[in-house]
Amino acid sequence: MNRSENGTGRVLVVIPARYESSRFPGKALADLYGEPLIVRTARNAARMRRADKVVVATDDERIAAAVTAAGCLCEMTGQHPTGTDRIAEVAARYEGEIILNLQGDEPLLDPGQVDRLVDMMVQDQSIDIGTCAHPFASAETWRDRNTVKVLVDQFGFALYFSRAAIPGNFPGREDRGHELAGRHVGVYAFRRRALERFIRLAPTRYEQAEGLEQLRALESGMRIKVLMIDQVAVGVDTPADLEEVRHLWRIRKDT
Repeated sequence: MNRSENGTGRVLVVIPARYESSRFPGKALADLYGEPLIVRTARNAARMRRADKVVVATDDERIAAAVTAAGCLCEMTGQHPTGTDRIAEVAARYEGEIILNLQGDEPLLDPGQVDRLVDMMVQDQSIDIGTCAHPFASAETWRDRNTVKVLVDQFGFALYFSRAAIPGNFPGREDRGHELAGRHVGVYAFRRRALERFIRLAPTRYEQAEGLEQLRALESGMRIKVLMIDQVAVGVDTPADLEEVRHLWRIRKDT
């Protein structure tokens, strides 16, 4: 069923999933109260008001079998260097003016926040890519090189993404960088033309230096709008993260 509103175009949600993970091999199939993590994530994404179709994209037969057995839609893809390339392969098979890249390890992501991201794209046709960020809870987290920071201009468009603690401060002035930067959330909404252009671009110098794919878009003149949200769901990168998600899942189901 097409749930798009006012003729604004269909919204395709693609969830890339792979079996191998350096910190948690096989996490896509890890059990979350009776169903694999990737299935829980797909079911949660289907709760979006804006989602017309939700597709899991994988090159692993085990993941495909689990997703299909659960009654969710899955597409097998070739092997790709990035999730974005995998998403682009699947997007070419389906309709959709806006293609959402959702992470397969975030079953607690609030669908309403992702709906807001789509609404933002619909309202401003100048946006090539939309993504999310939230305020840093502390300066300590901001200094952590495992967290990605984003700086935005006065209109909410991204200026730069970095693993470093940006922005810096003039010597002798108060260090308020954690109040000025946002903590990036790895959710992307691509306008179809932007996705098609992006995958044709070669990796760029800042992208390679930072290890951040979105810098390829910025370096190539694409406009990335950042939606500020209040908080972000816990993602699963390690077995310890999975235990935390299980705890939060149980609390959510009990309330």
